[in-house]
Amino acid sequence: MSTSILQSILHKSKENKEIISIWQYNTDKGSLVGYITEINEEYIGFRHFTRFGKQDGIIFIKVANIKNIDFNDDYVKVMECLIEYSDIIDKPSDFSINLNQAENWQFNAILQLHKAKDQMASFEINGSEFFTGFVKDISDEDFILNCIAKNGEDLGTSLFKIEDVTEVRVNDIDDRRRLLLYKWRKASL
Repeated sequence: MSTSILQSILHKSKENKEIISIWQYNTDKGSLVGYITEINEEYIGFRHFTRFGKQDGIIFIKVANIKNIDFNDDYVKVMECLIEYSDIIDKPSDFSINLNQAENWQFNAILQLHKAKDQMASFEINGSEFFTGFVKDISDEDFILNCIAKNGEDLGTSLFKIEDVTEVRVNDIDDRRRLLLYKWRKASL
């Protein structure tokens, strides 16, 4: 009798340290990403990585609890990139915003980001939703943001009113992760 495809994938991950994404029954936590370190009939040892590509210990998973495995898909490739370049995420850029206690702080921050060209930032709009990307243009009333998705995908441009900006985040770890993946997708790493 032949070995199951599941067993083949698990053994291949162990032998080659191949990154896979494991989904389990009865959990809302999403998938676990990493590679197999140990395997027997009932359990696997799984070297887990955080969404920032950092090692996060070994998890022992019952083989019967594996619902499905993703491999060679976009997210696994994203995680391979993050694992390889995870040290870059740890280093914030030297860029900082100088607001000079101005009443129109939003305009000053957006203008500085526009001049920086390659500095990514996240903008909270009306105290609710965040949009992340590069400031492409600015007027006295509004600005254009080249929006970037969480896994580095270019989402195109959107226009926002400056008065609607309630928070600006620069150099946080999520934006550094996003910037790394954007550069990877643009093949400029």
